[in-house]
Amino acid sequence: MNALRTLLVAVTGALLLMPLDTFAATKKVIVGFRHAPADHEENLVYGARGRIKRIHRHIPAIAAELPEEEIARLKKDPSVAYVVDNIKFTLIRPVEPLSVPSPEYVDSWGVQRIGSETAASRGFKGAGVKVAIVDSGIDYNHPDLKDNYRGGYNFVADNADPYDDDSQSHGTHVAGVIAARDNGTGVVGVAPEASLYAVKVFGANNTGGDMDTVVAGIEWAIDNKMDVINLSIGYSGDIYSVYPDYFKPLKDACDRAYQAGIVLVAAAGNDDREIVSVPAAFDSVIAVAATDQNDQRAIFTSPYASSYGTKVELAAPGTFIKSTVSGGGYALLSGTSQAAPHVAGAAAVLLSSGIADANGTGGRADEVRARLDGTAKDVGDPGRDKYFGWGLVDLSAATVPQETHKLHLERKGRSPKRDAQSLSLGQGSYSLSLKNNGLEGVVAFANKGKRFRYLRPYSFPFTSPSQEVTFAVTLDSPQTTLAFTPRGDTGTSADITITKLNP
Repeated sequence: MNALRTLLVAVTGALLLMPLDTFAATKKVIVGFRHAPADHEENLVYGARGRIKRIHRHIPAIAAELPEEEIARLKKDPSVAYVVDNIKFTLIRPVEPLSVPSPEYVDSWGVQRIGSETAASRGFKGAGVKVAIVDSGIDYNHPDLKDNYRGGYNFVADNADPYDDDSQSHGTHVAGVIAARDNGTGVVGVAPEASLYAVKVFGANNTGGDMDTVVAGIEWAIDNKMDVINLSIGYSGDIYSVYPDYFKPLKDACDRAYQAGIVLVAAAGNDDREIVSVPAAFDSVIAVAATDQNDQRAIFTSPYASSYGTKVELAAPGTFIKSTVSGGGYALLSGTSQAAPHVAGAAAVLLSSGIADANGTGGRADEVRARLDGTAKDVGDPGRDKYFGWGLVDLSAATVPQETHKLHLERKGRSPKRDAQSLSLGQGSYSLSLKNNGLEGVVAFANKGKRFRYLRPYSFPFTSPSQEVTFAVTLDSPQTTLAFTPRGDTGTSADITITKLNP
């Protein structure tokens, strides 16, 4: 009997030690909660026989592995907002050229094409701006990168060594486009004095890339107060267009980063289809398409070409881009992964130029975005189009000192007309930002020539007391006077910032 009891205890102990997978198929998921995870939320996951991989810091979610039969039950808990698959992302792989290009491609042609050299001559090189490259890491010993490298983190191995061990040196190539040093050798980046941070979320042999890992990388960028995030990564936009909630953890993380004042830039994809990859498809992210040396949509080795669609916001060079690779060398690669860092570098240059927080949000991400959009070279159909967005990013135009005007409108109890504020502007395109403080609306009028007739009235009804509105207006006359009249109760007000978009 004692021997039998001993055997039963041993068998029971062995069963307790057997892995979860022995009893049921498991799935890697991200569990979102209605409040930040605490003991109760963690216990819910453990109670569902789950293994916790990561508790996120900036979104209310836990990455875990759960038995499939427990997932449906967990979704019914009132504290659970969602349970989604921990989708695996991929690097948007560049296309290696099949033949050696002509000498005009050998140097940093893309950097020159977007006006970086002009911006540098004005003293704007990205100094003091922190750029996080959420990618496969960086070769921080590369002679063109080591002086600008400032650190990072490896979320694949969970250590502080984010060295790039990718077969294509994907992250190192991206880093060179952004901030290769202007040291007389190799290549030069768009923002050659920017500070580079490697946020490694992809490892060798197709490791890493889970959505929770990418989210953790973005959270690291928020915690470490990055100014720009480059995301040359992607997942098919087809699923996002039909099931957007599948990507809610990543979207929430990108939204939080943008709210924190970080400029997010992502590759549109190399699929030659009218669908933009995730995360470029998110509203908080600048989606970048690729162009060739003729400022046309980039066609890579068949069947690859720059993806397109209504989400494309800007375009940048993406064919035969020479940049840094691990081991101290250089390589030519093509793809929207190469286009995106041109825009990320441009954002760093603009931030170093001292662009102001015009709408008082505490960050400058929206101003950088508006300036890049407003000064882009229109290379497609007039206005924004699905192949180039607003056009080819143009730092020579974006870094021209901007003409900015500020007006404070306030209802003082007199007639609205007596509370009006006016100013005269020259010909050109302007960005108007209105920050409401209780007004019901603002009515604007514009004149033509010297005679002040109220022509072309514009009405701006506010839908909330603290609403912020930004839009563009083009003035065709050599001199136009705008008059703004506040509508609302006594004591309510609004602030208007008017910035000229083109030189």
